[in-house]
Amino acid sequence: MLVQAVPTLAESEWLLAMAEQTDKINGVIGWADITKGQAVTADLRRLMGKSNRLKGIRYMSQGLPGGHLVTPEFIEGVRCVGEQGLVYELLVTAQQLDDVDRLIAACPDVVFVIEHIAKPAIRAGEMEPWRSKLRQIAQRHPNVFCKLSGMTTEADYQRWSGLDQAYQEIEPYIAAVFSAFGEDRVMFASDWPVSLLALPYAGVLSLCQRYLQDNSALSADKLFHLVAENVYSLK
Repeated sequence: MLVQAVPTLAESEWLLAMAEQTDKINGVIGWADITKGQAVTADLRRLMGKSNRLKGIRYMSQGLPGGHLVTPEFIEGVRCVGEQGLVYELLVTAQQLDDVDRLIAACPDVVFVIEHIAKPAIRAGEMEPWRSKLRQIAQRHPNVFCKLSGMTTEADYQRWSGLDQAYQEIEPYIAAVFSAFGEDRVMFASDWPVSLLALPYAGVLSLCQRYLQDNSALSADKLFHLVAENVYSLK
């Protein structure tokens, strides 16, 4: 899966063009201006016309003022994403989870994916209120899934001397996500290349693999491909 990095339709079209040239890219999460409300439908159809590998839309919401996720225009834009059969990806921080809850409640027919476990303050060792709010969202809204990603760059990675230290810092947050969503609603994502700030790809992958080894009842197949295949209709 490729995920947009630039808030332009042009970049999304470029990603879709690449996806059409190889079987190694099963899907693309593109960008569209959700704040346009109903008018975003034209842009969604434009992107869908480029490739059937468009699977979802992400609007880069982290760091934006409180309340922007729940304006009438934004809610309508997200509903339009769902009406086109696309997933809506939430790039948000832990401080935005109250608004995330309200947005999802207003869009019960949309499939949502929370990216980067909503960016809790791992570096500061904070679990609450992030953990409680994430659990509340998971319990209230069965149409929400969570990507196990983006954790290493939110951690105090500059102090790590090896993967054991990394795992010790990250493990409680992985556990909280599985506790909230269960294995049928959690998927792995690398956040590459941003993840390279903290660890190489193999290191990021190994943290999740180690968690599965320590919790052998969990399914590796679900984490690494089955949940994503279901959410994004990859088969």
